[in-house]
Amino acid sequence: WEADPDAWGRVVDINLKGTYLCAREALKRMVAQRSGVVLNTTSVHEVIAWTGYSAYTSSKAGVSMMSKSLAQEAAPHGVRVLCIAPGAIRTPINQAVWRDAEGYRDLLTKIPLGRIGEPEDVANVAVMLASDAASYITATTVFVDGGMTDYPSFAHGG
Repeated sequence: WEADPDAWGRVVDINLKGTYLCAREALKRMVAQRSGVVLNTTSVHEVIAWTGYSAYTSSKAGVSMMSKSLAQEAAPHGVRVLCIAPGAIRTPINQAVWRDAEGYRDLLTKIPLGRIGEPEDVANVAVMLASDAASYITATTVFVDGGMTDYPSFAHGG
């Protein structure tokens, strides 16, 4: 509620509207050829709220629901639409978290597998989802998060 409305709108425009526009163009071609996979990227924050980041979390949840709706529209044409949702992945965007020892330890308490994911973890799942090995998967989100969305803080009574 304290976010600047223009800044909030820019985040939503980039994350939600931008994803829609890309998916729309891809779907035009895939529907015409009666095959294809649209794999949209969301985040664990499509289901985990994040104080101070309401635009980000809202936009990622929006991408998830948009993808489900597009999947319903595209399925009769042989096209699948789904999302991949990374958790804490070792990329430059969040390196400050794991470079700080206290922040790193805190982050690991939120990940049942006890490690930060690597870009290859996400890439491997993306390749599988785009392949025929996943031909019966559509209209869902696959989380690549080491269990982060399992809310491990509740593992011992909250």
